[in-house]
Amino acid sequence: MTEALDLPEFERVAYLPEITLDVYKALPEDICSRIEVVDGWMVRCESPEPSHQTIARNLANHLWAAVKDLDRRASTCHRVNNDVDVLLSESPKLHFRRPDVLVYRCIDEDRGKWGRKPYASDCLLVVEIVSADSVTTDTRDKRAEYAAAGIPNYWIVRMTGNDGPAFTIERFLLTLDGNYVSAELAVRRRDFHAVDTTNPFSVKITWEQLDDGI
Repeated sequence: MTEALDLPEFERVAYLPEITLDVYKALPEDICSRIEVVDGWMVRCESPEPSHQTIARNLANHLWAAVKDLDRRASTCHRVNNDVDVLLSESPKLHFRRPDVLVYRCIDEDRGKWGRKPYASDCLLVVEIVSADSVTTDTRDKRAEYAAAGIPNYWIVRMTGNDGPAFTIERFLLTLDGNYVSAELAVRRRDFHAVDTTNPFSVKITWEQLDDGI
C-alpha cells in the first residue's frame, strides 16, 4: 500500500532554494515519485487518470514488441518503460523529467549518483500523453527541453477531452539545428493506424490497440 504523502516534508522541499542531485537523492521515496526537477526547482506531478495510464501501458507494450525485433535484427539492446526519470542536465542546475513512455539504450552498470536511470543521450524516443493539467507543459515546455537535450524523437498523444481514448498522435523529429519538426500527425477516424512508422524503428499500432482496457 502506498503511504500517505508527508505534506510538511513536501512543503519544505517546495521552498528549498535549489534542489541538487544530492538533495534529490536524499528525499523520501514517496516525494521523489511525485516530482520532477526543472532548473533546480521542484515541479509537482499529479497522478494521471486511469485512461492516461492505460494508453501509456498499451503504447509501451507495443513499442516493446517492436524494439525487441529491432534488437534481434541489429544486435542492439534497448529498454521500454513508463515513468522513468531522464536526466536532461545536472549542471548548472539539476533538470530531469519523467516521460510517460520512453525507449532508451540498455544501461548495464550504475553511473554514479544517477544509477541505472537514463541520461537524455541514452534516449531514442520519449512520449508524453497530454492531460488537462499538462497541455502547456507537454506541448511547449517539454518539447523545447527534450529538443535542447538532443533526444531524437518526441511523440505527443492527445486524448479526447484530455481524459478519454487517444485521438491524435503527433511525431516530432529532431533537426540538425536542434529543433523538433512535425513528421506526421495521425488522427482517429481519418487514419487507420495511430502509429505507422519506420523511424526510429518499424512499428504499427492501431487505435483499438491503444484503447484496450479503457
